[in-house]
Amino acid sequence: MSRDRGENGRRSILVADDDPHNVRTVGGLLKESGYQIHVADSGELALVIAREIPLDLILLDIRMPTGMDGIETCRRLKADDRIRPVPVIFLTGKEDEETMVRAFAAGGADYVKKPFNARVLLARVRAQVELGLLSRALKRALAERTQELRDANARLRQLAMEVSLIEERERKRLAGELHDSPMQKLALAQMQIASAAQCRDGESDALLKSGLELMREALGELRSLQFELSPPCLYQEGLVPALAWLASHATRRFGVAFSFDPPRARPALDQNLTIALFQCARELVYNVAKHARASAGRIELEARDNAVRLVISDDGRGFPSDAATRQPGIGGGYGLFGVRERLALLGGDLAIESDANGSRVSVRAPLAPLPTTSLALWRRGRG
Repeated sequence: MSRDRGENGRRSILVADDDPHNVRTVGGLLKESGYQIHVADSGELALVIAREIPLDLILLDIRMPTGMDGIETCRRLKADDRIRPVPVIFLTGKEDEETMVRAFAAGGADYVKKPFNARVLLARVRAQVELGLLSRALKRALAERTQELRDANARLRQLAMEVSLIEERERKRLAGELHDSPMQKLALAQMQIASAAQCRDGESDALLKSGLELMREALGELRSLQFELSPPCLYQEGLVPALAWLASHATRRFGVAFSFDPPRARPALDQNLTIALFQCARELVYNVAKHARASAGRIELEARDNAVRLVISDDGRGFPSDAATRQPGIGGGYGLFGVRERLALLGGDLAIESDANGSRVSVRAPLAPLPTTSLALWRRGRG
């Protein structure tokens, strides 16, 4: 049965009472006031009607000789998510305090004693109908606003991931430019100097040797910078070789002995996930090397239970208790805020174990691919 508004848009009220005289009296009064009336002579029938007809209010007698009484009926009405918002007014001849307490505890919105004053009853009915309408309107507005916020948050997350991919693409472009222009020119200059050195005299020997040495150093630094910006093995061979390079590079650059324990089998990762995990690893390794006062560190990678886990550990000074949730710019740290935000885009998380012997940061992300729009953006950038 449809749950649309009643005839002519009138507010709909269910009168549940086993006394026909009471039903005629109350029903007539409400009809004269413009309400659409439905009638039930038992609690069981009241439940059936309430589940099939959209109601704005229920007037419920407490005393019903057969079946459920009004209080039990109210409890069952309030146990149904669809009916719970509909206000219930108990209309009864019982006026003892214990019954009133039980009635309100069952979910009643109001309690009117028989015999009743017609004007008072109508005023209470009108008030509860309007309150019910307002409550449902606020609930709908809240649900709509909550969905809008969820949609906006999803868009922001997708935008953030796209920005992250663009950042990595730009690093790759810069690395390519370093390789294509200045490094080739320096290599050519090195060959020319070496050729000229074959005809050198004794006076120019020291200068040529010095120039060649500087040239070799410059090429080495540029090659290192190219890999640091964006290691080619990340795109050509995947995450495992890139992490092995990262451990070796960090050891040479910072003097912290990083090791990498590769998994027995390389996990099959979406390229976007590969890039994002490498970004997390690079951020953590560099910050450990710079700030943790560590002498050694370790990178581990494993995939199981439909998730990939990356672990960065060190023997440094450890983390403060709020390191995982600390906002950027507050007291410094290991780049955990940026890592946590990047993981949130992937639906992942991080965990920290820290004591006097060092720290262990576990990064976990699901193996499911990232949004297709992000993947498309990344592929367009590579074209």
